[in-house]
Amino acid sequence: MAARNIKLLIKKWLLPPGISGFLSAGGHAVVSQEDTSHIRELNKKGTLLSGIHQDEDCFILGAGPSIRQQDLRKLIGKAVISVSNTYVHEHFSYIKPRYHVLPSVFASHGRVYEEHKFLDWLSDMDKNLGAAQVVLHWGDKEKIEQNAIFTGRKCHWVEYVPWNEDFSTPIEFGRIPNIWSVSELALTLAVYCGFRKIYLLGFDHDWFNGPLNYFFDTQTQHKVKPSTDRLGYADAEYQMRRHAYIFKKYKYLNSFKQNIYNANANPDSYVDVFPKVDFNSLF
Repeated sequence: MAARNIKLLIKKWLLPPGISGFLSAGGHAVVSQEDTSHIRELNKKGTLLSGIHQDEDCFILGAGPSIRQQDLRKLIGKAVISVSNTYVHEHFSYIKPRYHVLPSVFASHGRVYEEHKFLDWLSDMDKNLGAAQVVLHWGDKEKIEQNAIFTGRKCHWVEYVPWNEDFSTPIEFGRIPNIWSVSELALTLAVYCGFRKIYLLGFDHDWFNGPLNYFFDTQTQHKVKPSTDRLGYADAEYQMRRHAYIFKKYKYLNSFKQNIYNANANPDSYVDVFPKVDFNSLF
């Protein structure tokens, strides 16, 4: 405990605020706990989702390559939360997700790819999400509204804040503990909405096989066309830190109700935080 406190003190007092915030967020945009001008309003609006799905189960659709091995048409009529580029899946129009979740786009990833590529991606996404409600980072609100994207659908805005890995941290929509992966935000949403059982699909987390290991082809099925030559920072050390933080976050989220199950088809997945279940046995 003493060692941990020393590390927190070093991080707080010896690192410049911008660097400390960047490291805390895993490269995602984060506000300090003191910057609360808009957080109170986000919390107020977020309460409309609190516990509203207590009598339902849900499936969170990740973008890992293992979903190629699963017949996602089985999800027809089920409550589904999708993320990021999963809308290009051939069965997405059948699934009709209730919610679609994105990480911080411009503030966090704008340093890697050009803005116009993200705008094209979001516009294409908007055309293919059906009636899904979207969950977005507050830092992207201005650009999204300026470009009239998602104007015809319900948007939920969240903010990221630093997290000291305290499991007693409450889940508030205005104060989402910072994320390294959009999967954390999707899972936070599912827990916050009170779903009875939460099943994870495509949560492969096998980034040691490469930072762009998805079910889709990044050059033909993603408007941004992400490439490894822009991701030189994502080396083995980066991925180890990323895995450790994400899995600790998963344990934190699971501690609320212990109702999360790993149903992805990857037998070699690093995700051992949740009980493993067979996808086909759920139908």
